[in-house]
Amino acid sequence: MNKHLKIYIGIFIIVIGGLMYLEYQKPKPVDWTETYSSKDKIPLGTYLLFQEFSKLFPQKIVTSISETPSAYLFENEETYDSNSLYFFLNKNSTISETDLEYLNDFVNVGGDVFIISNHLPEELEKQLNVETDIIYNSNRLKDRVKLRLVNPSFEKQEYTYNKVNPLTYFSKIDTTKSVILGELTQSGNRKANFIKTKYGEGNFYIHLLPEAFTNYYLLNDDTYTYAIHSLNYIDKKNILWDEQNKSINSVQKGILMYIFSSPALTWAWRVLILGSIIYVLFLGKRLQRIIPIVNPLKNTTVEFTKTIGNIYFNQREHQDIINKKITYFLYFVKEKYFLNTAFIDENFSEKLHTKSGVSKEITDKIVSLIQKNRDSKSSTENDLKLINQTIDLFYTKI
Repeated sequence: MNKHLKIYIGIFIIVIGGLMYLEYQKPKPVDWTETYSSKDKIPLGTYLLFQEFSKLFPQKIVTSISETPSAYLFENEETYDSNSLYFFLNKNSTISETDLEYLNDFVNVGGDVFIISNHLPEELEKQLNVETDIIYNSNRLKDRVKLRLVNPSFEKQEYTYNKVNPLTYFSKIDTTKSVILGELTQSGNRKANFIKTKYGEGNFYIHLLPEAFTNYYLLNDDTYTYAIHSLNYIDKKNILWDEQNKSINSVQKGILMYIFSSPALTWAWRVLILGSIIYVLFLGKRLQRIIPIVNPLKNTTVEFTKTIGNIYFNQREHQDIINKKITYFLYFVKEKYFLNTAFIDENFSEKLHTKSGVSKEITDKIVSLIQKNRDSKSSTENDLKLINQTIDLFYTKI
């Protein structure tokens, strides 16, 4: 390793070390992804709620469900009782029609369903005879909303929330079946956002502000009691916590997305790529042996033939060349047209003309020249040229 290469490597290590130190010192950005997952400790996850559920309600049993409601209820018919509640918490409820059919059967026999979501399935709204509408805040960081529970025990308590957008509320409620449990107030307008609807022997609880139950607001001294008071409406022992019906679950992370989701893995990836580039630039050319160019063997058959022919011609071996020319021609005729070449006569000429399609004049001339010059002692240079031209003419005509 030469001196210059050592300097380059040293500079590279110092630069990478400096960048890693600056990255380590930089405050980690807050991830505001709305996962609502019990596995996420980010602000809009529900890790804290899931962990504290058993402490807040020690008499209840919480079970995390990682499959669709229809699949779980189909395989666990014992959950169809009056002491179970299916709990959904998500940004947008994506309950399918099949899932809703199973949930209806579940509620009809006395179970409850608690849905906390900004958006309800259209089929569920029709079934409960309710309609929802949305208020879009112009500035998510400044606009605030106040929540309250209408129960006389809590009606004087209001809880202020910010960073909430959009706001969903009930624009229509079937008062013969539904009871308002909570309201929101935004810019002086009060709207219902938490209801209880009777269905069969059970109930549907619908809350339209999932942010209120996330880690961010449960860690806030001014708002955490709202979530606790809201959940006090749950009077079932067995809580089936839905962990599958999350919109974030529909996004499958690729390997690069997973790498870039972690600062440590991101820096490791950058160092790997940069190191590979430096290796190629500074070490690749020095360590790779020069690959010699191997030229393919040249076909010299034509040159060889010309050389041998010139030797014979210059030594005046006309008869020898004529005999070889005749021999090669007769061998070609025998192999291609299956003719007997032992007798070169008028009959041979007729057969060669018929099978080759060459004119009778040319075949007669070839036969005549072969008869005249084969094994002759007096063949001249002109005889050689004439027989060569005639045989080449025959080749061009076939």
